[in-house]
Amino acid sequence: MRSRRTDPLSTGREVDRLMAFSDGVVAVAITLMVIPLINLPPPSAGEQAYTVFTNNFGQFTIFLFTFFVVAVMWRIHSRNFAQIRGYDNTLFWLNVTWLAAIVLLPWLSSLYGDTSGFRHTDQNFSSTGTGAVDFLYWILMASVSALGNLMGRHLRRNPQLLLEGTEPRLVTGLARFRGAIMTGYFAFIGVVCLASPTVGSYLPLGIFVLVMWLKPRSEPVDVNTSGIPNANGETS
Repeated sequence: MRSRRTDPLSTGREVDRLMAFSDGVVAVAITLMVIPLINLPPPSAGEQAYTVFTNNFGQFTIFLFTFFVVAVMWRIHSRNFAQIRGYDNTLFWLNVTWLAAIVLLPWLSSLYGDTSGFRHTDQNFSSTGTGAVDFLYWILMASVSALGNLMGRHLRRNPQLLLEGTEPRLVTGLARFRGAIMTGYFAFIGVVCLASPTVGSYLPLGIFVLVMWLKPRSEPVDVNTSGIPNANGETS
């Protein structure tokens, strides 16, 4: 009878290759975000240079915001993966799906930037789209957050994936639910954008408030207690 594998984990160099692959995918995705800015038309004859910014405020805003969010998510992702000794099929496919969502962000952020920002006519912050692009962008952001959260939970529930000597830390208060709250807020913005893109365009300001309000305050726990930060910086 064929025996079953006793250690299904991919370890050693395979972990390094997965991390290098993930690094490369995220780096390329972040680089692609700047392409819409490179292709912006220069100022017309007689216009000031700053009009490139004011006429394309949406593109610049979405670029900076998306870059910031992806950088934060990647920092936590990298910190988590630095603590693993191996990965199983579940973690592998969660990571691949997370990367696929990251790769889609440059495309949707470009579309979103084209329909948001200061308009030439009234200089009010508004959206010229129907809300469909806005909705897709924020649902994609929610998906990236949710997938990262699932990877963190999978690691906490499978301590055999972690390096020996990893010292978990317990996050207390509302910060324990930071991942779910951030994911839910991203999705909430998307739903609001369907009803009113203009109202939805102001809601991202709340993300920075939530980031500060839900900033993790951790304390050491017994090393026998499994825990690892998830993709939003929380543990349990």
